[in-house]
Amino acid sequence: MQSKILFFDVDGTLLDTARGIPDIPQGALYQLKRIQEQGHKIFISSGRPKAMINQYLLNVGFDGYVLANGGYVEIDGQSIYEDRMDYKLCVKTVQMLEDLRCDYMLETADAIYIDPSYHELYDFFSQAGMKEMFQLDFDKDEVLKRTIKIEANVLNKDKAKIENYIQDKFGSVIYHDEHGSENAFEFFSPTISKAVGIQKVLDYYHVSRQQTYAFGDGLNDMEMIEYCEVGVAMGNAVEALKQKADLVCCAIENQGLERILKILFPDEV
Repeated sequence: MQSKILFFDVDGTLLDTARGIPDIPQGALYQLKRIQEQGHKIFISSGRPKAMINQYLLNVGFDGYVLANGGYVEIDGQSIYEDRMDYKLCVKTVQMLEDLRCDYMLETADAIYIDPSYHELYDFFSQAGMKEMFQLDFDKDEVLKRTIKIEANVLNKDKAKIENYIQDKFGSVIYHDEHGSENAFEFFSPTISKAVGIQKVLDYYHVSRQQTYAFGDGLNDMEMIEYCEVGVAMGNAVEALKQKADLVCCAIENQGLERILKILFPDEV
């Protein structure tokens, strides 16, 4: 079999803390290792920045990462691509959020920066055991020049204001994506997408899209599901993603990933 490259979302695909699955199920983990032994490559493709990839996931042995919604790509421990947000756009976005008193954090290729007085975000992640991922003492202007993505906690009363501000000031220049919690908004360059990040991986290996598989569950997985040759939606995926996917497997709590990998990549004879 010709070598393939497989791209996996994290939350709701490889694991799902909301469903009591904080780690990759052992059956799925075994299949990932077996597929690697067949000569295929496995990648995480996530909206998370590198600082949110915990040590457990780093120890799994993925061949690389497409992170920050495609804004950062790493292969074999080396950065091969980084798409920073326009500095002036970063400054305006941060000013907008500060004017509305919205908590936010700045995500770069290797770190996440937050003012600890932003209790909505800082306390949430601290209570989730992720306090160590933050840098608290930093030069904001310097960090803005390296920012790939801004994540903000936006209350319902401010959502319309932010959407209007974006429309008035930026038009289609800035992209915002609401997913995860009801109040989570992400701001990043319109040139960023998981599909773009995946293409950087293909360019690196000199292979075509016909050798790719994507696995996901959320709306932010839509681009990679459509872009890859085979797009697989988890049984727990949103309905819109299932409609676009080539295949729909069982939900994560029903060993969906383990089962579909067995079918797509059977043992070699």
